[in-house]
Amino acid sequence: MKKLIVLCLLCQAVWAAEFEGIAPLGLDGLAAARVLAVQDALENAALFNGAQVTSLAVKKAGQWGETSKISGTPQGQYQLLREWQSNGFLHVLLDIAPPAPMVSPLPTKPVASTRRNTARQVERCDLDDLRRKVLISHFWIEHPAQTQDLDRFSEGIQIELVRQLYDSQQFLPQRAPNVAVFDVLPQFVDPLLQPERVRALAQQYSVQFIVGGIVRDTTLLGERYTLAYGSDLRPYEKKSVASLPILNFAQVGVKAVPAARRFDLELFVFDGVSGALVNRHRIAGQASGEVVQNLSSALGTAGFAATDYGRLVTDKLKEAGTLVSQDLSCIPFSARITRVEKNTVYIDAGYTSNMRPGDTLQVYRVSPTAMPIDSANFAPTMRLGMPEQKGGTFTVQQVQPLFAMGKIDGLTVEPGDYVRFVGPERNND
Repeated sequence: MKKLIVLCLLCQAVWAAEFEGIAPLGLDGLAAARVLAVQDALENAALFNGAQVTSLAVKKAGQWGETSKISGTPQGQYQLLREWQSNGFLHVLLDIAPPAPMVSPLPTKPVASTRRNTARQVERCDLDDLRRKVLISHFWIEHPAQTQDLDRFSEGIQIELVRQLYDSQQFLPQRAPNVAVFDVLPQFVDPLLQPERVRALAQQYSVQFIVGGIVRDTTLLGERYTLAYGSDLRPYEKKSVASLPILNFAQVGVKAVPAARRFDLELFVFDGVSGALVNRHRIAGQASGEVVQNLSSALGTAGFAATDYGRLVTDKLKEAGTLVSQDLSCIPFSARITRVEKNTVYIDAGYTSNMRPGDTLQVYRVSPTAMPIDSANFAPTMRLGMPEQKGGTFTVQQVQPLFAMGKIDGLTVEPGDYVRFVGPERNND
């Protein structure tokens, strides 16, 4: 019991921290901006500790309004440390105490688990029917010596994930061979995540999200023995030929082949607008039986899928596609403004993304926040990400396969600004 109490106190100590909130200084005055900034800081604290934020914006009577809900992590008490103004925004710095610990009652009897090792069902939010652009970047191989029989394995993973996401009808995926969204250290411990690199890559390929990963393990395990003839040997196989003349001539003997093999994949999902890591997953399994591949049977071919290891990898990549869909399906669709000509604005999404004339999207501009200095410790506080400044509205007038043209109602826009579909209602005629 004492150990449990100490552990709870340690968890609370990790939870407590200083968080910044930001809000525009509008016509409602300083007091209203302070309330919004405090709310933003509390949301940042909740997100940092594993909460989920569900946001929805609708247009009624010509006015836009937004609502948000935090779930998963309660908010503790806070103290306003200081506030300051910069570039039309009010900043607040809060010292947020941890919430009261919650103790779950012990079950009276064991409950049978209903979880399975198959891909989970995708939870669709049905915010819209727009297809979001996703880039499947390079997958690193942690132990290349383990993949001598897996021809173009990294490219095969990319191709299979593109198929999975395209078939979901939610995304427009593409792959970037040999282009990685992050670098890895020589020890392959943890990738070097760089938000600026994510944003630059997303702009280069005109995508909203980026997926990358590391194949951690494809270890071969054990041995099994089969009768064999001829000289055909695949990597990792060994053969002993009988010494009798006729059998030796036909190369008849016993072949030792690996009995089992692991597949361990770490998946990373990024938001291309902010550069933030949306989620990361570890997907692993083990197959027994035929686990060594012919060099002519690359991932994605019928020969690969017919083996025991091929079925395992295919199933795990289906699970990966499902997890990506779960991570991204509830994030509102956004596209980038690529060109402005007089009264015409171009965005990098067209009818392949299900854009239609008459669609209305919210315009917004993002910029990295400054890193205020903690006067007590002379150290920068937590970087908060990318605050948004709302503009007017963008109405689609013409649609091409990969871009759309329209008009802006409101503030002046420039290339690099974004539009987001936030309305739940849409004309489906």
